[in-house]
Amino acid sequence: MGLFLGYLAYRHGKKKGERRARSAERFDDDSELECDECGYVESQHDEDGRCPSYE
Repeated sequence: MGLFLGYLAYRHGKKKGERRARSAERFDDDSELECDECGYVESQHDEDGRCPSYE
């Protein structure tokens, strides 16, 4: 039973690490892209993709 629990803990940690790596890659990709219309970074846009208006 101890080996099985060790295996489950290993698998859980491995999947958690992969999810964090994918999340970090996605955040890095979004933060570097600039909008062609307004020049702001894509992460500053809302969920629908509308450009921000800072006035």
